[in-house]
Amino acid sequence: MTPRLPPGVEVLPGTDVTGSWERFEVFEALHHRMRICNPMLPADLERLLDALAPAPGAGMLDLACGHGELLIRAAERGPVAGTGVDLSPWAVSRAAREARRRVPDADLRWVLGDARAYPAGHWDAVTCLGASWVWHGFTGTARAVAGRCRPGGTMAIGDLVLKPGADSAAVAAEHGRMPSLDEQAAALAGLGLTDAVPTVVPDDSFEAYDARIAGSAAAWEGPRADEHREEQRRWAEDHRRDRQVLSWVVWVARRPEGV
Repeated sequence: MTPRLPPGVEVLPGTDVTGSWERFEVFEALHHRMRICNPMLPADLERLLDALAPAPGAGMLDLACGHGELLIRAAERGPVAGTGVDLSPWAVSRAAREARRRVPDADLRWVLGDARAYPAGHWDAVTCLGASWVWHGFTGTARAVAGRCRPGGTMAIGDLVLKPGADSAAVAAEHGRMPSLDEQAAALAGLGLTDAVPTVVPDDSFEAYDARIAGSAAAWEGPRADEHREEQRRWAEDHRRDRQVLSWVVWVARRPEGV
């Protein structure tokens, strides 16, 4: 039986809701026991909110929001007008339920749909943590995030980055071309963004993320549980190789007035 979305979740026009439940089940199986669906730890998320520094009532947009932890934590700190968009109905449903439990009076909206299709706007803070595939890479993601951020607003992007000294040609053969930290900085500058500061997540945080994925897969119950556990083992092996040449980085930058 196909699950149902919780009351209040909005659906973007053209979204295949039924197909999305099936498509993203494996992701939920591998992440259902975690609040943060990337290598960041709770302390990292708190430092990111310190850097974004949303003012009371600020409009926040989280693209590919996962389980909604960033916006929920922001609302726990103070009043914000937050919107989380994700194409996984599992993730959006979990975000809506968790927000109702932890911040029932907060001004948070949850939207099911492709982040590319979400209307442009002028938000005070815009984030996308770990979904650069939506816009085919770091530069496209930076352009999409900056385009939804008001002049004077702040933005954050979480993505993979080439480690110093890694063989870029060999990595490209395996993953497609991966930018270095300097290339990511140049991409942000090329969009007119300023005050760009990167935080590279330590390798042990990436390893801890894999351990959380393994725990989620082991606890998942359902007719395809064995398939999902096999997928988790493939992820673990891929990530083990990736950590030799790639790191995970979070950039915070500002869109200047007049840009």
